[in-house]
Amino acid sequence: MILSSVVLQPLWESGCRVDFLTLKPFHQLFQEDYRLSRVIGVDRNQLKGLGDIVRFAKTLGKYDYVLDLHKNLRSFIMSIFIDGKVFRYKKNSIKRRFGRLSREFNIVRAYLKPLEKLNIKDLEKYRPKLVLSEKEVKKFEKELPKRFISIGTGARYKNKVYPLYHKVAEILVKQDYNIVLVGSDRDKEMDRGSYSKGILDLRGKLSIRESLAVISKGVLTISNDSAVAHMSRAVGVPVLMVYGATHPYLGFSPLEDEGGYIFKNLSCQPCDIHGKGECKRGDLACLTSIAPTEIAERALSLIG
Repeated sequence: MILSSVVLQPLWESGCRVDFLTLKPFHQLFQEDYRLSRVIGVDRNQLKGLGDIVRFAKTLGKYDYVLDLHKNLRSFIMSIFIDGKVFRYKKNSIKRRFGRLSREFNIVRAYLKPLEKLNIKDLEKYRPKLVLSEKEVKKFEKELPKRFISIGTGARYKNKVYPLYHKVAEILVKQDYNIVLVGSDRDKEMDRGSYSKGILDLRGKLSIRESLAVISKGVLTISNDSAVAHMSRAVGVPVLMVYGATHPYLGFSPLEDEGGYIFKNLSCQPCDIHGKGECKRGDLACLTSIAPTEIAERALSLIG
């Protein structure tokens, strides 16, 4: 959802009036966005059955174009019943599930591709972007340390969670960088590391938009394959992604000018497109074979 924001700038610059439809509570991500005429947040429970989806779609009114950037069953059905010409992005679902993609595939480029049908040019230059107000950005200025690196320690599934971020933090602190931990309460619960006293732990203390504001003030973000990585991209802060059970060729890795990633490329990777289930090897070597020094060194190289 965060990465789909890449289409908003070219649409706005081309003079389109855009409404953005998404599930609650994630509509909050787009609430300050000057490029949008309307943000439509819908509760998942309102779209449980086919009838619910059709009825809701018919309430949205008439559009010239409908851009389906989810392309699951629900959005597919909904787009049929919204009055407007439908464009869908090429999801490559089968190839992704069977690991048949190359490094050339990236979700950001895939989201931009349908805009060619609207005769919008120079699409390669656009990147995901979420808009923060000046007030939001300044809110935490006094509380945040100087020259800090944000670390997103969590992920939805444990097979994507690097277990030694506390060691990475130790190394970076010795290099005179401050560390701020961002994420949810659950991220904090999943993290077994013990952090030194001077590290600022904001996990579970911030809203989605507050997290964006904090990340925007850092010099770099280090994150698993999770939302924090994409939040960093969307506020223009370089990110270093650490891959475990998933794979950068699934399309969610940062583009070259957005940062980089660390990936061991074991024969069992990806074990699952989303990183669910148990490790088939039993040792999570995709993560445990990555040394904290490797992450720290790569992070410092990205800061330059």
